[in-house]
Amino acid sequence: MIKQSGNTETGWQLIFLLAAFSLLFDMLQGAWQSLELIGLPVAQAFKAALLAAMLWCLRANDRRMLVLLALLAGCFAFGPLLTQWRLQPPLGFSRELMLISKVFAPLIALLAFTRFTCNTPELAQKSLQRLMLCFSVVLLINFVFGFAGFGYAAYSPMEQIELGSLGSSGFFVSANELSALLLILTAYQLHYYWVKYKLLYIVVVFLALFCALQLLTKTALFGVLLLAVLIPLLHLEAERRKHVALLIAGVAVVLLVTSPLWLGALLQQLGLYQKLLWVWQEKGWFGLILSSRDLYMQQNMQVLTEHFPPWHWLLGVGQAGIALYQKKYFAESDFFDLPMFFGVLALVFAIGWFGYLLWLSWQARARAEGRVLLLINGILLLLAALAGHVLTSGLLWLPWGCWCGYVLARQQVPAACNRSRS
Repeated sequence: MIKQSGNTETGWQLIFLLAAFSLLFDMLQGAWQSLELIGLPVAQAFKAALLAAMLWCLRANDRRMLVLLALLAGCFAFGPLLTQWRLQPPLGFSRELMLISKVFAPLIALLAFTRFTCNTPELAQKSLQRLMLCFSVVLLINFVFGFAGFGYAAYSPMEQIELGSLGSSGFFVSANELSALLLILTAYQLHYYWVKYKLLYIVVVFLALFCALQLLTKTALFGVLLLAVLIPLLHLEAERRKHVALLIAGVAVVLLVTSPLWLGALLQQLGLYQKLLWVWQEKGWFGLILSSRDLYMQQNMQVLTEHFPPWHWLLGVGQAGIALYQKKYFAESDFFDLPMFFGVLALVFAIGWFGYLLWLSWQARARAEGRVLLLINGILLLLAALAGHVLTSGLLWLPWGCWCGYVLARQQVPAACNRSRS
């Protein structure tokens, strides 16, 4: 068995030290763009360098996995390349490659942090805590700027009703991605502080609610409340957990039954009442839950069937194939967008990825951390189906992949650590 050299271990330390600054670069780039100061893709270049460094360090022990990833990336790119060949002139292939790298980035982060944890468990734990803390601080600073009136609105004005911009995503354009990131960081910090400093748990809850109230997305508002209630429950022993769960279920039923008495007033205070009421009246409950994503799915599916042959559907037509005919080429459901862009194989990969994470979390359910990870992975699966921008996000891959990799290494040592070694 060949042990990794000290240089490689130093490399892992440096990579995850720099990784803690990733979200800061994203925020700074968003700030520069919102103020029209600079348009250089600094954050993308920084994350590309991190991914390249992780792949370089993984080459010694995970060659088979890296070869498989390269083959999958080639298969993903084949359909979009055919689309580019049909277009005169081509629209450019860089954004297809960027999206493919986003899809594989969480898996690369998981493999990298698993290897790091196997080599130096205590240092990996500290690095994960530092990464999550840095991301949380940057996110909080971003929402403070949003509260002060800087950055982008979470909701644009609607023509159908007299309603201005709502919420704020600070210096990040995508409120959906930011909502999912908020839930990952909230879940980790609530778990950490419930174990270490229960008094600070309440502080974290209020800070997370402050961020959710800035975003005003259904994902952020209900997700943070759900995590705040369920994470203490997940830390209880099995017998006590059953009794408390019944109590929480009873309270939830009461709140649901009485929701007509208080929900409307709450939504009016938040400024969401008119928007949600109009969507419900026009499109019903299904449209309200999907936020018009069903309409985008129908439009994009129409583009696919009218302009591309069936064999091309199986390979994917790329973002360019839809963007050529449809301005809104993301339907914002990962399980719809990925096979449309990269073919059936991308759907198989997405299902396999979430299946693996849920299985990993289930295997670790004996520990509270495993149960919390099972909860957040279940929420992310639901978001990937209904709100998108989970596997196609450039913000989630580091905290999500690193946390899952840490749990994998702890759960399956020595099997996970010995994998691919020769």
